[in-house]
Amino acid sequence: MLAIIGAGGHAKCVYECLTMSGYRVAGFYDDDPAKLGEIIIGNTKVMGRPELIFEHRDIEGIFVAIGDNSRRLDINRHFAREGYMMPNALHRQVSISAFASTGKGNFIMAGAVINPGAEVDDYCIVNTAATVDHDCILSRGVQIGPGVNLAGASRLKEGVFVGTGAKVAPGVTIGEWAVVGAGAVVLNDIAPHSFCCGVPAKVREDHR
Repeated sequence: MLAIIGAGGHAKCVYECLTMSGYRVAGFYDDDPAKLGEIIIGNTKVMGRPELIFEHRDIEGIFVAIGDNSRRLDINRHFAREGYMMPNALHRQVSISAFASTGKGNFIMAGAVINPGAEVDDYCIVNTAATVDHDCILSRGVQIGPGVNLAGASRLKEGVFVGTGAKVAPGVTIGEWAVVGAGAVVLNDIAPHSFCCGVPAKVREDHR
């Protein structure tokens, strides 16, 4: 039995993928008290705050359905220390090469493609119709939006966020916790903790 942490639209997609794989979901857990008892999808509702998961002995695993990369990583690390199972949530309509590797707690949506030699670490999000080409490396907590294309051997370091429809050229490295704006075309390496956007993408020095 699994619990889903988070109760927004992202959590609905996670629920669908988990139940497709045969997992049973006990309920959603969310910090917002206004959501208590709310049915999120199907007949599955918000059971309370995440700390209440510890009171339910039948819950063996969790999935953190939160888009914010930093929060997602922190919560996953907390529950990992407590020994909870953390499955991958994989849509049936994904293509993952037998020669690629994926860690735990990853959410990979419909139409996504992960090609040979690619490595996806823990707690990543590969969104709808995104492509991860050969030998790419996605470090822990990376999120790539719908329709993103990562060309061969690109490297995304921990916590990177790549917005909808962006494209990353072959061999490019994007540093830790950098943000790539929607629709950007990234041709050169991006420094950690920076924000880039445009075609070709340029770092915005005024970003905070």
